[in-house]
Amino acid sequence: MAFAEATSMELDHGVVDPEWLRGAARVGCDLGTRWDAVQFLLDAAGVPVDLRVDGDPLDPGQTLAAWYPELVAEAAAALSGVTPESIARHHDPARMAEEGVDPADPVAIAACVHALTRFFVAAAERGAGAVMLLRPEE
Repeated sequence: MAFAEATSMELDHGVVDPEWLRGAARVGCDLGTRWDAVQFLLDAAGVPVDLRVDGDPLDPGQTLAAWYPELVAEAAAALSGVTPESIARHHDPARMAEEGVDPADPVAIAACVHALTRFFVAAAERGAGAVMLLRPEE
């Protein structure tokens, strides 16, 4: 899973032509296959951001979603309170494995959360929206 910054105009164009938006997107935050571990920890920490569900789906497989500036600002606000410590205490390899989530390296997951937070905060400061891209292998 990756996120790319986009203007509202680009997102509106993507509603009409999702493949154009997919091709125009320039990734600013790439979580790769660790996105589900990041989501697991965000959920466990009570952070109200759902990387897969939030945003307006632009294709039937929900592999492309438009996050308009208001949603980006909400995500930035929620993520800005997340610290490495608040995430790390929810890293439970046994529970993650039970739920089908690769527990991965907690340091790598924390780095992904940090990158995600930086991306959303910077996009929100510019008043930008975002595009969520989910590749088939993720």
